[in-house]
Amino acid sequence: MSKDVINPYDALRTGLIWGRWKSGERLIPQHLKAEFGCTSSVLREAMLRLAGEGFIVSEKNQGFRTVTHSEETFCEAAHLRLILEREAATLSLQKGDFNWEMAVTAAYQKLAYVEKQMIETQDVQKYVRHWSIQDWEFHATLMSACGSDLLMNAYRSAFDTFRMYAVSTYAHFGFGAEITAKEHLDIYEATIARDVPGCLAAIERHLTLYQEGRRSGAALSSKLPPE
Repeated sequence: MSKDVINPYDALRTGLIWGRWKSGERLIPQHLKAEFGCTSSVLREAMLRLAGEGFIVSEKNQGFRTVTHSEETFCEAAHLRLILEREAATLSLQKGDFNWEMAVTAAYQKLAYVEKQMIETQDVQKYVRHWSIQDWEFHATLMSACGSDLLMNAYRSAFDTFRMYAVSTYAHFGFGAEITAKEHLDIYEATIARDVPGCLAAIERHLTLYQEGRRSGAALSSKLPPE
């Protein structure tokens, strides 16, 4: 049976947002081609696409590396994410139907389950990939009833740029244990209650705490990768 071919664009982008590669780390084509089971041309196409989107850097005669994250870029991404999320959340809470509510609830329950495992096991690294995926799914589902594909596409770019910085800079990949879990609960409860001001305030608190670096009231003894 032939080896399954992994979409290199999706795999690279997902890996970038959960911190698989460090800031400025070189990407080795030979290793990635073998891992994804793809050709050199397909891998290069994916890398060029990501470079065009600003997630990796193409260097003449030196290949590709991840972007070097900066606080300035992070603040810009956080500000843009807040603007877009506030707009999309407002529209979703006004327009979302019962099926949307069920989807938001399902997405929140999956996120809450992963966060519960991270807190109880105190092993952030084990769950960080799942957490990054579920974190995106929750926020994206909440905004999915906004009715604008353009808005959602712009938000995805801002979200991923934000996440790449957070997972590479903050302790525990940016997971603040009970603080983060409570922020997500506040956003969810306000959403289901169709409380637009409450939801927007909860989203703003969530992002403001990231920018201020106050992500955890107590350190987790997570198994972080060596510096």
